[in-house]
Amino acid sequence: MPESGYQVLSSEREEEVHFQFTPNVRNRWNHIEDLDTFFTRIYLYHQRHGFICLILQSALDLLQVIFLLVFSLFLFYCIDYPVLFRNKPVDTGKIVNGTDKVRLSDVFLPASKCTSKFTILTYLYMLPLLMFAIFRLMKVFNVAYHYADIKAFYNIALHIPDKELENYTWREIIQKVIEAQKEQNMCIHKLDLTELDIYQRILRTKNYLIALVNKSVLPTHFNIPFFGDVIYFSHGMKYNLNLLLFWGPWSPFENNWHLKPEYKQPGKRLELAQSISKTISWVALINLLLSPVIFTWQLIYKLCDNAQMVKNEPSVLSIRMWSLYSKIYLRHFNELDHELSARLSHAYEPAAKYLQSFAAPVSLIIAKNTMFFTSAIMVPILALTVYDDSILSIEHMITILSGLSLLFLICRSFVDDEKEIVCQESLMTDVLAQVHYLPDSWVGKAHTQHVRNQFSQIFLFKANYLINELISPLVTPFILFFWLRPRALEIVDFYRNYTAEVAGVGDVCAFSMMNLRKNGNPAWRSPVSRSFDQPTAKLPQVDQAEDGKLEMSLLSFSVRNPTWDPVDIEAKEFVKEIIAKTRQTYASTSEFSINPNLNHDVIGSSLYIAEIPSCLIGLDQSTRLLHKEGLTGRPNRINGSSIMNSSIFNKSSYLTSMEVNQSALLLHSIHRKQLEERGNKVSTSVSLSVHKANSNVQERTPLLKPGA
Repeated sequence: MPESGYQVLSSEREEEVHFQFTPNVRNRWNHIEDLDTFFTRIYLYHQRHGFICLILQSALDLLQVIFLLVFSLFLFYCIDYPVLFRNKPVDTGKIVNGTDKVRLSDVFLPASKCTSKFTILTYLYMLPLLMFAIFRLMKVFNVAYHYADIKAFYNIALHIPDKELENYTWREIIQKVIEAQKEQNMCIHKLDLTELDIYQRILRTKNYLIALVNKSVLPTHFNIPFFGDVIYFSHGMKYNLNLLLFWGPWSPFENNWHLKPEYKQPGKRLELAQSISKTISWVALINLLLSPVIFTWQLIYKLCDNAQMVKNEPSVLSIRMWSLYSKIYLRHFNELDHELSARLSHAYEPAAKYLQSFAAPVSLIIAKNTMFFTSAIMVPILALTVYDDSILSIEHMITILSGLSLLFLICRSFVDDEKEIVCQESLMTDVLAQVHYLPDSWVGKAHTQHVRNQFSQIFLFKANYLINELISPLVTPFILFFWLRPRALEIVDFYRNYTAEVAGVGDVCAFSMMNLRKNGNPAWRSPVSRSFDQPTAKLPQVDQAEDGKLEMSLLSFSVRNPTWDPVDIEAKEFVKEIIAKTRQTYASTSEFSINPNLNHDVIGSSLYIAEIPSCLIGLDQSTRLLHKEGLTGRPNRINGSSIMNSSIFNKSSYLTSMEVNQSALLLHSIHRKQLEERGNKVSTSVSLSVHKANSNVQERTPLLKPGA
């Protein structure tokens, strides 16, 4: 084993740097130094619908900050609340309007009286918010300046006018960028760009973050008294991690595309760990000092953002949403935001049905009885109001009615009179087909409360999400100091072991190279796929990605970018094998759809799908087939003879999303079969439960390689 796990990868397409003199328009984007930022802006320009939308959103973000600052000060200091609530009479110097009603002019205080109430705490509250407003203002000018250049790049280099932007998909945009490289020579280190080059630059830090979670380096699982095992990861925590590990001047990166040289040297690991530990301590202290301001800001912002929606539709708080942690745990390497969002959106319906399929008798009883009592109180009040509406003028009467109505609607959201009888195992398979990652410990246990409770932590109620974000300013400093700081040495080892230097791209997460020979997990591949050329050497567990993430990422990226040709021969053969097996399954499924007399076991054996869930035994063959298809509940009929003769990288015949999802199921079934052959009933990959155990008993895979 070499002394360091740091890798230097050369590109087969790398050639000498060529200098050419071209007209102004053609060399405008020649030799762009920071291609990470440039490609990211190209992506955001497309996803956020062009220059006008970007400028408008930035300006309104600034306006929101200013409004919330002024409005919060106005609420605290510029309203005479005793007059508003009639606890004291209106000033005698003012003219009474002839009624007993309080006018707005009686309640609002003049600016001089407002400012006279300011204290030192007020200015401490205003200072960080004013700094944030100045930052937002600078961002508006920054967006206007830099995205004007991106707009010109789209118009001139890509030949896409603004009015046509909405007609192009991201895949078409990226192909145009690859073509533009030949003319503009944006990257001088390579004559040709690939899809992987662009993805790795856009997703450099996100790939590292995915790997940090995948290798259990970051603290995300906590054992809380009275609550048990809890997954917690907020936007505030993510922002601090980005500052510490990627963006800040104290981070391991010397610029957007290169690690600091000392992080590649094993001899400096202890010194660097001490430095990172000290930095984390300072950041935790700053978070603690700013926590009252940030908490107040969060509270006001969330109230303004959600109050009207909750007032009109209280049941919105019971809507499920994917947690921030799930968007990292379930994300492939080299997967852009819109690609991840599409997968999670497709998984929403089966995930919601899965959680709704569990009966909660205690909650149901409480909700039904609470509805009865609230109705019993509201009905006579409303009846009396019809007779004499002056009842509403009684003190707090409207407040009582509003509170009872809100309570009734919240309880109503917990009552489902027509609960559908479903198979939890089948629904979990549908979820797995879309999200592609779930712990192996859940296999065959989807009907249990333990799995249900774990899944509900990555598929949260909106109310839970809001609470997590509100308490983030209060708990983040403690997580940083007591949980992240002790892992400073692991962070240093992580960067050294899982960094690869790629010509023309820079330092990237080694897993984002999707090299099966170096970082793959043999437990996620069939023995046949490892028999070509020469056998794959058994890798140390420290080199392997967990949960089959490398294999899933490779397959997904190959499908999304059918013109991309993997440099790794083993990766190419792996993709070809999985696609061939999946298409064979579709061919047999198509035959079964035409000839229902065929045995349904032929379909199951061709895909190596796990045994039919017990809740499906006794159903007719067509119903079983719907469950076998998993994703949409409808058999997908594909002409196997035409697609089996086509190249897997031919743009005209790349896999559909249905095939990708079925391929994900195939990978999981291969993995389970491998474990069964070895006599293991529990997966060796890191699962959600293993993540939790690792965070508590410190049994994570060692990140320091032997000899380092």
